[in-house]
Amino acid sequence: MELQSAVQPIHFVDSSMPLSAALSPAAAPGHSTCDTCLVRHVCLPSWAEPGAHTPLERTPIARRRLRKGQSVFRDGERCEFIYAVRYGSFKSVASLRDGREQVMSFHLPGELFGFDGLATGKHPTSVRAIEDAEVCVLPYAELSEAAGESRSVLHHLTSTLSAELVRERHVAALIASTRSEERVATFLLNLSQRLHARGYSASAFQLRMTREEIGSYLGATLETVSRCLSSLARQGFVTVRRRQIEIIDPEGLRASYADSV
Repeated sequence: MELQSAVQPIHFVDSSMPLSAALSPAAAPGHSTCDTCLVRHVCLPSWAEPGAHTPLERTPIARRRLRKGQSVFRDGERCEFIYAVRYGSFKSVASLRDGREQVMSFHLPGELFGFDGLATGKHPTSVRAIEDAEVCVLPYAELSEAAGESRSVLHHLTSTLSAELVRERHVAALIASTRSEERVATFLLNLSQRLHARGYSASAFQLRMTREEIGSYLGATLETVSRCLSSLARQGFVTVRRRQIEIIDPEGLRASYADSV
């Protein structure tokens, strides 16, 4: 299947432009570049059965570019779209009663987000870019219709939802039952696996999120995350140069924290 044909037409959308307007017939179309996208093998184009067409081919998908700190959507907004990270990375945050924010998840290239609002019709979290980034935007109604027509799309959709649920439960269990050092080690191993699946290096990568954001996600403080990274480095599992991480003994790291991974 030609990957370029699987997600067209493409509209380039300014981050301040309402998505409902961007996806209307009046919006000026651009051209798909999925055939050159580094994560096409794990994104929507891969949902079609080999050699077959998918209903997603006739679905309008917009591309929206965001600067670091800009929101894709905010908590309380209507859930109408599903988003796929084209490049860059994002964080989902929940607002706590005392005014603080809790990081709920991070989204990497090729990953989908926006499903959290399907139950109530409104997003319970806000999603922001943690670096300059771009998302592809798919109306959920169109995705749901495609799932009704294609068993392959339905399978991938349910698998994506299941994986998100499993990941959330795993993080909750990790925070509740492990030491901070185990949480940080598990986070690095999980990040390594996710990057490797998307064609990036599994051993050397840059942390796009801050230590404070990692701490919020893992239920730890910034200082605790920094101390744990230093400890893992002293043990010879990793090297740390500011945000640059190299896992030099992945098997040893995995073996040492097997109970939590």
